Amino acid sequence: MKPYPNLKKSYIAQANNTNLIDFARSHGYILQNGGRRALHAKQSGGLYFFKDSNKYYHFSTDTHGGPIDFVMQFWNRSFKEAVAFLLGSEIPRFTPLPYSPQTAGQLILPDKASNYRRVAWYLVHVRGIDPEIMSHLMHEKKLFQQSKTGNCVFVGYDQDGVPKYCSMRGCNPNRPFKQDREYSNKSYPFHISPRHISQRIYVCESPIDAMSHATLTKLNGLDWRADHRISLGCLSDHALERFLSQHTINEIIFCLDNDYNATYRDGSPAPNWGQEAAFKFTHKYDELGYQTSIQTPHNKDFNVDLVSLRQITEAKSPIHEEDFDYEL
Repeated sequence: MKPYPNLKKSYIAQANNTNLIDFARSHGYILQNGGRRALHAKQSGGLYFFKDSNKYYHFSTDTHGGPIDFVMQFWNRSFKEAVAFLLGSEIPRFTPLPYSPQTAGQLILPDKASNYRRVAWYLVHVRGIDPEIMSHLMHEKKLFQQSKTGNCVFVGYDQDGVPKYCSMRGCNPNRPFKQDREYSNKSYPFHISPRHISQRIYVCESPIDAMSHATLTKLNGLDWRADHRISLGCLSDHALERFLSQHTINEIIFCLDNDYNATYRDGSPAPNWGQEAAFKFTHKYDELGYQTSIQTPHNKDFNVDLVSLRQITEAKSPIHEEDFDYEL
């Protein structure tokens, strides 16, 4: 094996000038159109390669970067090894495995707080979620407050009631925090179940989006528990595929984000990821025999729509954390 080259700036620049799309194709990725400026890798958990910037973004892990970052992420190599790999040193070139949700290891939910006051205040006051919907999910153990940190915890279960998916979100509007629990499997969705049997499902990106959509439904005078709602946790449809394999569904309505103001890190315009995914999914599931449609939020997502509606229609009366005391 050749020794690793000294990591001069010229070597690093040369490695990062590797054509990332050609590199991905040569290592087993099947690329298809992902928008005007991007290519999407099939069975990759939302992996996109950008034609103009020579960079990638992976929705499932929320990682991005150039060729060196890509090799470090998907080949589990150090920085020096990644540079050497891209420059042609004789590092073993094994083909990356197709993406599959993480299944190794057991998901352990975080400890629950003695009361859910902070989560209740955050979801109702900051996010505009209807208290009845929030309380219902708390009693179903799909939502709770993490002890010590006070984070919102959203849980998805398998058919035996075993937790498989866990997403945490901070309750401080000024210090955003979002993280999936270790061994969380996004193919098990966060699920707002109907009161009775339903063959219609609304598909959202996040648990808060699903709760917001349910709240807007209630505000419009309709039964928010008439149909299923799930969240994908990203822009991969693995959770929907699993759900459809376990439930009888005829109609799928995609309620994904409206990323009309999306930009790349350099400030240049990016595709409307949510709506492009919705369009792609409607075509896919229409071909599979489902009745499909798209509901597009007016703003970025249905929670922004909900918060905007509440600001317009409701009097601004102060609400404080001590007003909420959910002990379950």
